Amino acid sequence: MSEIRVQCDGMRLDAFLASETPESSRSQIKRAIESGEVAVNGSPCTKAGRKLNPGDTVQWNAPQMPETGAPRPETGIAYRVVYEDPHILVIDKPSGLVVHPGAGNLSGTLINGLLAAYPELASVGEPDRPGIVHRIDSATSGLLVVARSQTAYETLVRMFAAHDVHRQYWAICYGPKLPDSGRFDTPYGRHPTQRVKYSSKFDAPKRAITNYRVSTRTPSGFILVTCLLETGRTHQVRVHLSDHNAPILGDPLYAPPKIAHHKAIERLALHAQRLAFAHPVTHEPCAFESPFPQDFLAAMHTLGLAFSHDDHR
Repeated sequence: MSEIRVQCDGMRLDAFLASETPESSRSQIKRAIESGEVAVNGSPCTKAGRKLNPGDTVQWNAPQMPETGAPRPETGIAYRVVYEDPHILVIDKPSGLVVHPGAGNLSGTLINGLLAAYPELASVGEPDRPGIVHRIDSATSGLLVVARSQTAYETLVRMFAAHDVHRQYWAICYGPKLPDSGRFDTPYGRHPTQRVKYSSKFDAPKRAITNYRVSTRTPSGFILVTCLLETGRTHQVRVHLSDHNAPILGDPLYAPPKIAHHKAIERLALHAQRLAFAHPVTHEPCAFESPFPQDFLAAMHTLGLAFSHDDHR
């Protein structure tokens, strides 16, 4: 049984475990807690909503990947195919769906579902994450491209490394002091003391670059922000906005408790809305857009955040 010391104040137990094992599903964590497999300070805890304090210790046995690391096809996994041809798939992923199996999450992922419909993916790319050339967080909704052929895979990997893919995200944040637009160009790496987090405030060998624009503000300080990524680091949008005093609603890892558990939305208010690139085989321009999910729109309505189609680009 592994033991993890809590660094953040006020996090729910289920949210803490989700941040420690980002590839775990909510249902898997919930089952582990309810079945008594999780202990806090040495005592079993069956309440997912228990609030943790700095210095608490959490013990649990996170499931490990099988030795083969090869995911299996599974049916019944919900996702939307926006585009497909012999070389690529463009997927609109719902919030809550993990992209590929990892520690603590061996099944029920997007890749498990895709393998059932597109078995040829098994021979594309890396065996434990076939076809995957980039990811979005499980709690984030929106678009990603999956390689369906090895030729497309190799080209897309080079394109992402060269930052030749246009990625636009939208986020609902609390950021009354965030300027109307700007560019975050920062060092980027794991937080030096909180290993589950990333940070842009410490020296690191890598850099992360995000261009942002505030689309709408409310008098109470909530904002609708669009972000264009030049790099694609883990948690990049979440970290850049939080480190610049504009945490995203529903973010249990980087937002203070009142924002992380805001009643307007029950998940991370981040949506990968636009994806554009040159086709990796035909070189034709490709551009795809995903409409805001209903819970995202409902949160905007609740907070009074209007949306202009002039910003939808």
